[in-house]
Amino acid sequence: MKIGVRAHDFGRHTPEHLSALIYNAGFEAVQLAPTKAIEGIHQWGDITPANLTAIQNGFFKNHVEIGILGCYIEPSLPDKEERTQQVKHFVTALTYAKELGVPFVGTETTRLNPNTEVHLRAARYQYLKDSVLRMVEQAERHNVTVAIEPVADHTLHSAELTRQLLDEVGSDHLKVIIDPVNLILEDTIARQTEIYLTFFCLLGKEIAVAHIKDIVFEDGEKVWRNIGKGCIDLDTIFHWLKENKPQITVLRE
Repeated sequence: MKIGVRAHDFGRHTPEHLSALIYNAGFEAVQLAPTKAIEGIHQWGDITPANLTAIQNGFFKNHVEIGILGCYIEPSLPDKEERTQQVKHFVTALTYAKELGVPFVGTETTRLNPNTEVHLRAARYQYLKDSVLRMVEQAERHNVTVAIEPVADHTLHSAELTRQLLDEVGSDHLKVIIDPVNLILEDTIARQTEIYLTFFCLLGKEIAVAHIKDIVFEDGEKVWRNIGKGCIDLDTIFHWLKENKPQITVLRE
């Protein structure tokens, strides 16, 4: 099991300096979102061949593996033109992942207000599936894998719907990211262990990367805590990962 971090949690730096900071902090892998972590890169269109070379060389020099590129888009937007533009960003990231030798490009899905927009979920799911089909088509061409993260208040909100998406897309180039915090809301915290076990049962073989953090709920809001100091059932998560995915990259926040 490789323990890593989100690179942008260390700030925005040159690739060599950033990877040195991460290595010196004791981590061996990262999720790299270039638009959040690398000096001079604020959107995917800013990336040049020189940037890619600097990223590849800098992280290699400092013995930090780029386990996944983060390209967080809005793949469920109802406006077709806006949604298509989001997918184009992701396709660009897939191209760069191939050039960097990174196996996965990850994203969440579009947020829905659980109080006022739940009735839109079925229609938004169709938009999501259309986007993912386009993303996976390009991923197959580049031999890179799309990693999608279910979030309880997003379009892709449950293990069951994620299983449906994977079955309908039907590609080995679509996998999932598990983030236990993102799978629960305040009104489902009491069922968190059941939710995690269902996720493992339905999607265990498809888990590519794990994100680990911890929280408590205060006044209906998630409040961050150090890992092990919150309310998340990390014992269940790590027991399953150690038994079933011993080589997985675990990214902490």
